[in-house]
Amino acid sequence: MGVIIVYQILSADVYEHLAEYATFKAMGYRHIYLLGIVLEEALILAIMGFCPGLTVSLGAYLLTRQATALPIVMPMSRIIFVSILTILMCMLSGTIATQKLRSADPADIF
Repeated sequence: MGVIIVYQILSADVYEHLAEYATFKAMGYRHIYLLGIVLEEALILAIMGFCPGLTVSLGAYLLTRQATALPIVMPMSRIIFVSILTILMCMLSGTIATQKLRSADPADIF
């Protein structure tokens, strides 16, 4: 589900800036450079989504611990594992979103 949401965001952004990306291609930039731009945006989305999610999760753990008096804690290994999965998910979405750029012809855009 998260891959689809991030893909939609990145795909809309790529489509919105298609003329700029086509200009970069016309200037001689390779597809890997354009992929790097989109992956950088995907990384920013991953970080900006993970931080509030972590805060809400830690709050939920705290409320549950206080309400039930059970020793519930979130291990650091889970935080690291979820952060890595979040980054990979966003990178996959960014890679899929740039497939439209591969076939973009600068002459067709203008």
